[in-house]
Amino acid sequence: MSQAISRNDIESTVDFKDALQTVLSHIPVRARRLLLTTPGVTATVPMIRGVWGAALHQLDRQTYRDVFEGGASTSGRTPEYILRPAPPDPETAPAIEWISLGSALDRDSILVNAWKMAAQMGLGANRSPFDIRSVVALHPEKDVRPDKAPAPVWTLDKTLSAVALKENTPCALIFNAPLRLIRKGRIVSRPSLRDIAIGGLRRLRALAPEPVQSDVNKIWGPSLDIAEQTKAQAWRGQRLDLVRWSARQQTEVEMRGIAGSITLPDGPGPLLPLFAALQWIHVGKGATIGLGQLIVQ
Repeated sequence: MSQAISRNDIESTVDFKDALQTVLSHIPVRARRLLLTTPGVTATVPMIRGVWGAALHQLDRQTYRDVFEGGASTSGRTPEYILRPAPPDPETAPAIEWISLGSALDRDSILVNAWKMAAQMGLGANRSPFDIRSVVALHPEKDVRPDKAPAPVWTLDKTLSAVALKENTPCALIFNAPLRLIRKGRIVSRPSLRDIAIGGLRRLRALAPEPVQSDVNKIWGPSLDIAEQTKAQAWRGQRLDLVRWSARQQTEVEMRGIAGSITLPDGPGPLLPLFAALQWIHVGKGATIGLGQLIVQ
């Protein structure tokens, strides 16, 4: 026999949704797909990130510290960008997606110039120059279009309308790229819905501007309560590691992670806007190189 929903429960849910909406609406995004030509080099995201970072460091060290290293972030050192592989498409490959977040949007011209410099600096052992042959603007509510004008700026609350789901629509939360959620210094090998919610809240806290940090605090406890009350099947997945070259350490670095999914047979409930946003800002460690990308399906 189902329990009656009290007026206080309804008001609490409305307050939670309003606070979550406020946080998401204050995190600006500019997203682009860069279509590349990389002669003689099989380029990876960490490789491209490395040369872009080196170019930015030469071009403007303050922007490098603020955006690339995350020196200007509200909570700790959180880089304000994501570089991730573009969806596989023979017509556009190779391609990567570059997502700027928060105050990085104020440095857009500098970051674009760093890309031009990086292309000339080149990739691989022989430093082969590459070409950005086309740029496509990305927006969650619109079709991808050629970026003849500056890529539009939008906010994370726009991601919800692009998800073809309702709160009670059965779905799965899928992680195809390595997911690295850390608890007590160790990778969470079988994350629960609560673990994913915590990881998502940490991303919001790191990216949200100071005026809405109080709203992040408002949604923290209710988000975990909702995650624990939402029906979820056990994690299904396997270990998936990434090995990347560290220019700073001059050695290969293994980044351990997992890939898999959690099925929500009764839907994601009021956490749907959070999960929709995590498709763009990712979750867990290594988000800047495309790890922890969530797909709501």
